[in-house]
Amino acid sequence: MTSFEDLGLSAAALAAVADLGYEEPTPVQERAIPAVLAGRDVMAAAQTGTGKTAAFLLPALGGLGRVGRREGPRMLVVTPTRELAQQILEVAQAVCAHTHQRAMSVVGGVSYEPQREALKRGCDLLVATPGRLLDLMGTGDCDLGGVRVLVLDEADRMLDMGFLPSMRRIVAACPDDRQTLLFSATLSDDVLKNTGDLVRNPVRVEIAPKGTTAQTVAQYVLGVSAEAKKRTLVEVLRREGSERVIVFTRGKHRADHLCRVLRKKGFSAAPIHGNRTQNQRARALAQFSAGEVGVLVATDVLARGIDVAEVAYVVNVDVPHESENYIHRIGRTGRAGEHGWALMFVDADEFKDLQSIEKLMGRQIESYPRPEGLDVGEHPADLSVVRLTPQPERASGKNRRRRRRSRKEA
Repeated sequence: MTSFEDLGLSAAALAAVADLGYEEPTPVQERAIPAVLAGRDVMAAAQTGTGKTAAFLLPALGGLGRVGRREGPRMLVVTPTRELAQQILEVAQAVCAHTHQRAMSVVGGVSYEPQREALKRGCDLLVATPGRLLDLMGTGDCDLGGVRVLVLDEADRMLDMGFLPSMRRIVAACPDDRQTLLFSATLSDDVLKNTGDLVRNPVRVEIAPKGTTAQTVAQYVLGVSAEAKKRTLVEVLRREGSERVIVFTRGKHRADHLCRVLRKKGFSAAPIHGNRTQNQRARALAQFSAGEVGVLVATDVLARGIDVAEVAYVVNVDVPHESENYIHRIGRTGRAGEHGWALMFVDADEFKDLQSIEKLMGRQIESYPRPEGLDVGEHPADLSVVRLTPQPERASGKNRRRRRRSRKEA
């Protein structure tokens, strides 16, 4: 069995491993860390919750050195959402406590001035979302000329959110002789086509194929009527428990409405979506992590941005438009070797989306085993049929419209 010591990490990085509570490297860490230490560019894909963040932070920070005041960054991590940036920063700070480096983040939704002041003091590692980083580059507050290691995190999600032009502007501002590490949930054809020229002779690390879900998550589906979803959700929460539950839905306003419904029914619930400020989102996550809020209601923009230990289960009130978002949604539970489960409500209009998800995974999702007594409406979707039948590919224009609608709703 491979240990972190076997991978060649520095003493400081190994001390951080102990603080972080890691016992043995995950497959993506075992394969990516030696390549990063060797100075190679890397393109890596692995399921959500498998330790990709530590796979690039531990080896890169351990050999990066330190910058002086008003210098840096030497390492830049670009990630699509504020929540992901915060999670990466938390792991980075645990490592920097031993490497004596400075790490900071620049994200949207908060004041510019504190970020400008922090950049003036200098940093070794900068974690950034694309929009805010480009703003600070444009005002001359952030110079990427000293970047030695560039990490593009959740590259497939950044492409899906329309960040490719921003990614290219950021990459162009970094030195040509940098080391580039691209981490993603998948190395799909889209990712390879649009980002392949950003890396040089990369080591490819693929731990799980596209559509692979964590084996620690049991999956169930329940046919409902569209108008009954709120009632069904309330009954499921009462039956299965309402502590450490994440509910995913389509649209910011729908998430807010569901929260109001749940609160009226006596549940503690908080929304988290793109219209909430950074402080509101951070507070909701902190309250959820502390157990002060039992149910978190989120949109797809946060499907990869919520990393909370011991989530009991996930409820998909609405089927996601994009099949891969289902994989990321249910990956919020069953993390770090723990077991969890996920339930998805499906109405008649969502049947084809369900088929697309099952086609992606290559298997049919089991029916919810405890439907007795639930109010699923007068005309629930009939899910008793075999659903893994070949589906014609949607026209590319329709796919583009669906992606745009998903981003707008989130």
